Amino acid sequence: MNQVITILNQLLEAEKAGVLTLDFLKKEYTQVELPFNEIKEDEAWSVAGLIASIKRENGVVSTATGDFLDKVKVKDGLIQRLELLNKGQGWVARKIDDLLAMDIQQETRDFLTEMKVKHLENIQACENYLENIKK
Repeated sequence: MNQVITILNQLLEAEKAGVLTLDFLKKEYTQVELPFNEIKEDEAWSVAGLIASIKRENGVVSTATGDFLDKVKVKDGLIQRLELLNKGQGWVARKIDDLLAMDIQQETRDFLTEMKVKHLENIQACENYLENIKK
Protein backbone atom coordinates (compact mmCIF):
# COMPACT_ATOMS: atom_id res chain seq x y z
CA MET A 1 0.00 0.00 0.00
CA ASN A 2 1.42 3.39 -0.88
CA GLN A 3 2.00 6.17 1.62
CA VAL A 4 -0.91 8.30 0.39
CA ILE A 5 -3.40 5.49 0.95
CA THR A 6 -1.86 4.64 4.32
CA ILE A 7 -2.28 8.22 5.58
CA LEU A 8 -5.77 8.59 4.08
CA ASN A 9 -6.82 5.42 5.91
CA GLN A 10 -5.24 6.66 9.17
CA LEU A 11 -7.29 9.81 8.81
CA LEU A 12 -10.41 7.82 7.99
CA GLU A 13 -10.02 5.67 11.10
CA ALA A 14 -9.43 8.80 13.20
CA GLU A 15 -12.45 10.61 11.76
CA LYS A 16 -14.73 7.63 12.38
CA ALA A 17 -13.52 7.69 15.98
CA GLY A 18 -14.16 11.43 15.99
CA VAL A 19 -17.83 10.91 15.14
CA LEU A 20 -18.15 8.49 18.08
CA THR A 21 -16.28 10.89 20.36
CA LEU A 22 -18.56 13.80 19.51
CA ASP A 23 -21.62 11.62 20.17
CA PHE A 24 -20.16 10.77 23.58
CA LEU A 25 -19.33 14.38 24.44
CA LYS A 26 -22.75 15.61 23.32
CA LYS A 27 -24.50 13.06 25.57
CA GLU A 28 -22.11 13.55 28.49
CA TYR A 29 -22.21 17.37 28.48
CA THR A 30 -25.71 18.39 27.45
CA GLN A 31 -25.34 21.77 29.19
CA VAL A 32 -22.22 22.78 27.25
CA GLU A 33 -22.71 25.48 24.64
CA LEU A 34 -20.15 24.12 22.24
CA PRO A 35 -21.16 23.21 18.67
CA PHE A 36 -20.85 19.44 19.17
CA ASN A 37 -23.41 18.78 16.42
CA GLU A 38 -21.56 20.95 13.92
CA ILE A 39 -18.19 19.40 14.77
CA LYS A 40 -19.72 15.91 14.48
CA GLU A 41 -21.19 16.85 11.09
CA ASP A 42 -17.71 17.95 9.98
CA GLU A 43 -16.28 14.62 11.13
CA ALA A 44 -18.97 12.68 9.25
CA TRP A 45 -18.40 14.85 6.16
CA SER A 46 -14.70 14.04 6.45
CA VAL A 47 -15.39 10.31 6.66
CA ALA A 48 -17.39 10.40 3.43
CA GLY A 49 -14.78 12.53 1.68
CA LEU A 50 -11.92 10.32 2.83
CA ILE A 51 -13.67 7.20 1.55
CA ALA A 52 -14.15 8.89 -1.82
CA SER A 53 -10.52 10.06 -1.82
CA ILE A 54 -9.17 6.59 -1.03
CA LYS A 55 -11.19 5.13 -3.89
CA ARG A 56 -10.14 7.97 -6.22
CA GLU A 57 -6.49 7.30 -5.37
CA ASN A 58 -7.04 3.57 -6.14
CA GLY A 59 -6.77 2.40 -2.55
CA VAL A 60 -8.63 -0.07 -0.37
CA VAL A 61 -10.82 1.58 2.28
CA SER A 62 -10.06 0.60 5.88
CA THR A 63 -12.97 -0.79 7.88
CA ALA A 64 -11.24 -0.09 11.22
CA THR A 65 -12.12 2.69 13.65
CA GLY A 66 -9.47 4.48 15.69
CA ASP A 67 -9.30 4.27 19.49
CA PHE A 68 -9.65 8.00 20.14
CA LEU A 69 -12.94 7.66 22.02
CA ASP A 70 -11.28 5.37 24.56
CA LYS A 71 -8.53 7.95 25.06
CA VAL A 72 -11.10 10.70 25.62
CA LYS A 73 -13.17 8.63 28.06
CA VAL A 74 -10.23 8.07 30.42
CA LYS A 75 -9.59 11.81 30.69
CA ASP A 76 -10.94 13.52 33.79
CA GLY A 77 -13.58 16.12 33.04
CA LEU A 78 -14.60 18.37 30.20
CA ILE A 79 -11.48 20.54 30.03
CA GLN A 80 -9.09 17.62 29.65
CA ARG A 81 -11.39 15.96 27.15
CA LEU A 82 -11.68 19.09 25.00
CA GLU A 83 -7.92 19.65 25.17
CA LEU A 84 -7.42 16.11 23.88
CA LEU A 85 -10.06 16.65 21.20
CA ASN A 86 -8.09 19.69 20.03
CA LYS A 87 -4.84 17.73 20.00
CA GLY A 88 -6.57 15.14 17.83
CA GLN A 89 -7.89 17.82 15.49
CA GLY A 90 -4.38 19.28 15.27
CA TRP A 91 -2.94 15.85 14.44
CA VAL A 92 -5.42 15.57 11.58
CA ALA A 93 -4.40 18.99 10.24
CA ARG A 94 -0.71 17.98 10.32
CA LYS A 95 -1.45 14.69 8.52
CA ILE A 96 -3.33 16.65 5.87
CA ASP A 97 -0.25 18.85 5.40
CA ASP A 98 1.78 15.68 4.86
CA LEU A 99 -0.66 14.56 2.17
CA LEU A 100 -0.76 17.95 0.47
CA ALA A 101 3.02 17.68 -0.02
CA MET A 102 2.53 14.41 -1.93
CA ASP A 103 1.45 13.62 -5.46
CA ILE A 104 -2.35 13.37 -5.18
CA GLN A 105 -5.22 14.08 -7.53
CA GLN A 106 -6.56 17.64 -7.59
CA GLU A 107 -10.02 16.61 -6.34
CA THR A 108 -8.40 14.88 -3.36
CA ARG A 109 -6.23 17.96 -2.76
CA ASP A 110 -9.28 20.25 -2.84
CA PHE A 111 -11.18 18.04 -0.40
CA LEU A 112 -8.22 17.81 2.02
CA THR A 113 -7.71 21.57 1.92
CA GLU A 114 -11.35 22.13 2.89
CA MET A 115 -11.12 19.40 5.55
CA LYS A 116 -8.12 21.13 7.10
CA VAL A 117 -9.97 24.46 7.24
CA LYS A 118 -12.91 22.81 9.01
CA HIS A 119 -10.57 21.21 11.55
CA LEU A 120 -8.79 24.49 12.24
CA GLU A 121 -12.14 26.24 12.73
CA ASN A 122 -13.23 23.52 15.17
CA ILE A 123 -9.96 23.85 17.08
CA GLN A 124 -10.58 27.59 17.39
CA ALA A 125 -14.17 27.04 18.60
CA CYS A 126 -12.91 24.68 21.32
CA GLU A 127 -10.08 27.06 22.26
CA ASN A 128 -12.53 29.95 22.61
CA TYR A 129 -14.79 27.84 24.80
CA LEU A 130 -11.90 26.63 26.95
CA GLU A 131 -10.64 30.20 27.44
CA ASN A 132 -14.08 31.27 28.67
CA ILE A 133 -14.54 28.42 31.16
CA LYS A 134 -10.99 28.71 32.53
CA LYS A 135 -11.53 32.37 33.52
